[in-house]
Amino acid sequence: MPLTPQWTMILNYFLYYSGIHIVVATPGRLQDMLAKKKFNLDLCTYLCMDEADRMLDMGFEEEVRTILSYFKHQRQTILYSATMPKKIQDFARSALVQPVTVNVGRAGAANLDVIQEVEYVKQEAKIVYLLECLQKTPPPVLIFAENKNDVDDIQEYLLLKGVETVAIHGSKSESYFHLLLFAWLHVCDFESTL
Repeated sequence: MPLTPQWTMILNYFLYYSGIHIVVATPGRLQDMLAKKKFNLDLCTYLCMDEADRMLDMGFEEEVRTILSYFKHQRQTILYSATMPKKIQDFARSALVQPVTVNVGRAGAANLDVIQEVEYVKQEAKIVYLLECLQKTPPPVLIFAENKNDVDDIQEYLLLKGVETVAIHGSKSESYFHLLLFAWLHVCDFESTL
């Protein structure tokens, strides 16, 4: 149900002058909301950027720097990145105060317990090749896709081919996610992986 103009104005006033505890957003949308004064970061003291390397690669550096300018007080900033290319190191040195790098595992190297294989497959043959690989690989298997539509398309194809498959992405309900997580941990024998 849409809010009346008066309620919208009251809500906007409250959000702007009172601040918000947690905001999860993409850089472009967050910058837009801040510029329109939908809320402020006056009380915000913590900024977390996941996939910071991808964010910068996708051209969001200017938006991130603009967002940083909205902070009124000192903040703790955490950048998560699977890689630390020179571009993100330079960004961290210029945008943060005394940045510290924490490496999990060996920096710049793959986990030795993971076997990585690269197969070059034409776009139109990928889904069929995926099915061939799954037929050679015992479950459980985790497949990552680029977007929600790809996740749904892969799940539908595999179900049609008789492969038990579940899909997880942001459009699924939280209860659905918890049910799948419980099932996944059971299949993976969670206690043996701790």
